[in-house]
Amino acid sequence: MSNLWALIVKEVKELVRDPKILIGVVLMPIIIFPIMGAAIQVSQESVERAIMGASFAVYTDDKGFVTEALLGYLYTNNTVVPIEAGSLEEALIAFKATDSSALIYIPRGYHANVTLGQRGVLLVYANLRNLNMAETQSTNVVTSLINVYNYYFSITKIRNLLEQTSSVGTPEAVRSPIGIRYASILKGNVLDVSPNAIFSLVMGQSIMLPIMVMMMVVFAIQMAATSIALEKEQKTLETLMTLPVSRFTILAGKLSGSIVIALAGSVSYLIGFGFYINSAFSFVPEVTTMNIDDVGIGITPLGLALVGVVIFVTLVSALAMALSVAVFADSVRSAQSFTGALITPIMIPAIVLMFSDIEMLPQSFQWIMLAIPYTHTIIATKAAFLANYAVVVRSILFISVWTVVVLYVAAKIFSTERIITARFTFGDLGKRLRLRRHAS
Repeated sequence: MSNLWALIVKEVKELVRDPKILIGVVLMPIIIFPIMGAAIQVSQESVERAIMGASFAVYTDDKGFVTEALLGYLYTNNTVVPIEAGSLEEALIAFKATDSSALIYIPRGYHANVTLGQRGVLLVYANLRNLNMAETQSTNVVTSLINVYNYYFSITKIRNLLEQTSSVGTPEAVRSPIGIRYASILKGNVLDVSPNAIFSLVMGQSIMLPIMVMMMVVFAIQMAATSIALEKEQKTLETLMTLPVSRFTILAGKLSGSIVIALAGSVSYLIGFGFYINSAFSFVPEVTTMNIDDVGIGITPLGLALVGVVIFVTLVSALAMALSVAVFADSVRSAQSFTGALITPIMIPAIVLMFSDIEMLPQSFQWIMLAIPYTHTIIATKAAFLANYAVVVRSILFISVWTVVVLYVAAKIFSTERIITARFTFGDLGKRLRLRRHAS
């Protein structure tokens, strides 16, 4: 046990001493994500200030009490630039000379159409000088302003018609005769909550687990591959093999050391990503005030323990696989190239199942996904939210079997001298292909 602990400490120290690992994996996420989030927050706040202080112009070719009512509404509590011109062309020229981003044009006939029960049409011109977000949002503000006026104006007209005809009903019901109320059945309980609200809540809570698992496994693979490659580059692997320590203890030490660094990098990533989300999306209003406990979903202590087991066996299998592959690399660069092929089957399930369920996929694609061991990791983390512990246990068994197989292969490789003598590069592959082509 003392030999194993010494190897773990040695492995962690060697990995931390490497600037590429310490800065790129542990420090960079916790530094770069908050900076990105703060930059986006400053940008969004500047856009909001520009929108709040923006003005819009108004030009009319029409007269009448309906037009006057609209103008009175637009001039109330808004910064309006009136345009005086003899024609629409002159008004547009004058509008472009102002600082306004939008022009509301009330054409001739608006009053007459509305009073005759026909639709009155307004034109909104957007002055896109710099093609930035503030200009587009300012136009949207004008559109929302007109839509609010349109709603209450229509309600007033409907109310007058109902009074004139002595009809039964309310203006809101006549304008929109059908309303929809949503309810959801979750775990056998009927909740007076929209399914979209529950989905948004669950996505906000559960999406971080697949991301965390994916990042942890990717970090672990990179750490393990870099560890072996560094040993081979610095010629210290031969010295390590001559020590009176079993090869399995050396393998266990490298696995454990890489797990420690991978966990540190994952925690750093999650903290930095949390700062990024809070900063970058601080301007977005809350969609719902629900708490995840209010709808009876979330991870129980048992579910959290099972998810911990899933993550552990996943990490061990990924590390063992990375160590086995990195043995054939002759440098850190080639080891990272090899591990790129291992990261792909981890990224695909995480991305696909982050927004979909395995049952929703085509049958053939389901079998392909289920054949990838790390698909079951994502399935288990999502199932834990709904307390489907049978699915979680099944995933643990599948990943454990895969982990045993990978550990057996890694142990076989570490038990021979192949760990020192093995070399394989993409240049070797090219030579072999050329020799095979000449032979044929």
